[in-house]
Amino acid sequence: MEEKEVILTLSEEGTYRTLMPSGEILVGEKALKPMELLLAAIGGCSGVDVYHILKKKRQEVKDIQIRVQGKRRDTYPRIYEEIEIKYIAIGKVEEKALEQAVKLSVEKYCSVLAMVKNSANVKFSWEVKWEE
Repeated sequence: MEEKEVILTLSEEGTYRTLMPSGEILVGEKALKPMELLLAAIGGCSGVDVYHILKKKRQEVKDIQIRVQGKRRDTYPRIYEEIEIKYIAIGKVEEKALEQAVKLSVEKYCSVLAMVKNSANVKFSWEVKWEE
């Protein structure tokens, strides 16, 4: 079993200095917002999957853009009730390859999505912008 640990130390009012094995960030009221970081974590986690799957399928990926939008409920805790993810692959990428990569990530590989999809309705779409 893999273990991870992050250490948060109060930096200033409502903001924490966060130390992680991969680096350091500020999180809180005057820094990166935790709920925005969750959306970024979803995009980053799934994006890594999609990129590697496309490379294994020998697709010539120039860029991947991922747009993640979340809709939070009005009552506390203000969790995301809906999350929409749009993947845009740029390069010589077959639409079917992108579709398969996205579905594998969303349905099987992305650990962050696996943790939130029981509490949020997750929708996803994809688009290829063919570029030589």
